[in-house]
Amino acid sequence: MMHAVTYRPPEFGDQQQISACMWASADLWELTDGTSESVTEWKQICDPGELRDRILSSERMLVATWNGIVVGFIAFRRGNHLSLLFVRREFARQGIGRELLARNSNDLDTITVNSSDAAVGFYRKVGFIQSGDRFFKNGVWATPMKWTKIAVS
Repeated sequence: MMHAVTYRPPEFGDQQQISACMWASADLWELTDGTSESVTEWKQICDPGELRDRILSSERMLVATWNGIVVGFIAFRRGNHLSLLFVRREFARQGIGRELLARNSNDLDTITVNSSDAAVGFYRKVGFIQSGDRFFKNGVWATPMKWTKIAVS
């Protein structure tokens, strides 16, 4: 039987699955430069304790689940700054990232993100434009990007 992807706010207890989803979404060597500094940064971002704290905060977040498994995750910081967006590789290119973004940002006029090199193409496809120079921080390259809602008159 085919299971549909469902979307819901993350719950306390989801942090292990969200961490697993993040690890299954990205190639460590695509996201870091392989130095201990960048790998340490990645491990902290994916740490279940860090994710638990985020779930318990008032941040804007959503998970996508399939058959009870977290297959996608989105989180914002400071209101409109997209800080995390991950979809498991085997679920990529099925519209889950686009749907997480749409469901979690429909009331925002602008969204900012510091995109990994691997995600720049996705963000361009969903309407983001580069808003600054690519930069290197904590062993990771990122490109600042911005999305602005188009006013419909």
